[in-house]
Amino acid sequence: MQLTKPKMIIFDAGRTLINYKEINIRKGIEAYYPYIISNPHQYTVEEIEKYDDEIFGSFDPCRENRFEIPMENKLRLLFDLLELQFSISLNEVAKIEWEEDPVIETVNHAADLLHWLNGAKIRTAVISNCDYSGNLLQEKLNKIFPENQFEFVIASSDYGVMKPNRYIFQAGIVKSGLEAKDIWYVGDKVELGEK
Repeated sequence: MQLTKPKMIIFDAGRTLINYKEINIRKGIEAYYPYIISNPHQYTVEEIEKYDDEIFGSFDPCRENRFEIPMENKLRLLFDLLELQFSISLNEVAKIEWEEDPVIETVNHAADLLHWLNGAKIRTAVISNCDYSGNLLQEKLNKIFPENQFEFVIASSDYGVMKPNRYIFQAGIVKSGLEAKDIWYVGDKVELGEK
């Protein structure tokens, strides 16, 4: 089979464009903690972190079976169980947490590659397993790669299914307006077929 120049390259985000250098849940909690307006049990940052770890761990079987629960849903459960109320929306809490945690760095030469693809008129997009929304992921990518021309960014949390589920890729194909043969997917793992 002869490879032809793609019309679009869809990238994974993690370990392909960006690396999650440090994950520090406490930093995220510390960032949204000042927005708590009702904390009847006087939970500290440390106590919220303990519950966060326990409750979010209960979602591990979902990920193991390739389902993605959006971060907002996880936070809603945590805050309802702890009876925490905020002066800002749940989406804003998720955004604050995402801005503080994790610490992200670019993969070597990713910016150079994106620049070259833009010059070569090869369209780009992103499909990534991420429990934060595609909108938040796109905002982060726009800050890291300000010259990117990603036509869309899909996070698994947007659809509830994770790669390599074929439907998340088919959604990307539909969004591109191209045929599958004209698109390359670039990621850090070779996983063929649906799990």
